[in-house]
Amino acid sequence: MANKLHELLAVEQDRKHKANQVVGEAINTFKKNDTLFDGMVKRYLALEEDSEQIPDESKEMGLTVQKKMGEVAESVVAGLDAQLSKEETNASGEARADLEVEGVKFGNFSATSLLALEGQITKIRDLYQALPTLDPSRKWNFDSQNGHYRSEDEVKFRSVKRPKVIVKYEATEKHPAQTELLYLDFQVGKYETVYFSGKVTPAQKDLMLKRLDQLLEAIKIARSKANTTEVKNIKLGNQIFDFINRDVFLSRPGSTLRAHSANAPHHFCQYSS
Repeated sequence: MANKLHELLAVEQDRKHKANQVVGEAINTFKKNDTLFDGMVKRYLALEEDSEQIPDESKEMGLTVQKKMGEVAESVVAGLDAQLSKEETNASGEARADLEVEGVKFGNFSATSLLALEGQITKIRDLYQALPTLDPSRKWNFDSQNGHYRSEDEVKFRSVKRPKVIVKYEATEKHPAQTELLYLDFQVGKYETVYFSGKVTPAQKDLMLKRLDQLLEAIKIARSKANTTEVKNIKLGNQIFDFINRDVFLSRPGSTLRAHSANAPHHFCQYSS
């Protein structure tokens, strides 16, 4: 982080821009390329000695939500810290309030910093809102060794149709046997499939969104408290316009200045008596 304000100002916008780009790209990945976070292994086991052998299938899991969020956080933190550092450096020191959520103390900030923080946290909430979640139709267990979720084995049987003669009526002295040729399903093998996922559970997503909402509420409350400080009434505007308009425009009622310059346009001049 820069040590001087001019150094910080030189990099702040670039860091904020990069953070916004990274967040946008992550949201797009979560919404449109969520298959990157899923993988599977499908094996075939024959149930008959001379049955057809079918090769295994697999799909690599390319990414986990945790890893993606770690990459995003690096840029977001840099942009957020740069913006708040600027706001705190520029703050007057009067309009301030503590930010605290569920006993976690984040510090004492100016009203302008809290306003900037509210905007950034709102963007971060959009990011978490887009997090892909696990398929609820499967039962998942967290694989702590590999850092992702694993489903229980799913078994599906493979069947083939084979002809089989069914005797409908046995033969008698007077009538031959009545038979029918049917094609029946015979189980010849089974598929065992395990699914992998780097997504989060719906409960985890809801918990993180709840924390973000609590943080946003706390920021708004802190900003409201910070804005209760006494106003320093600065009367500078009239003086500025008097300085700019002197000797050119007609003087305002109550102004101590009068237009009396010989160089001023005649239709704007008014000599005082």
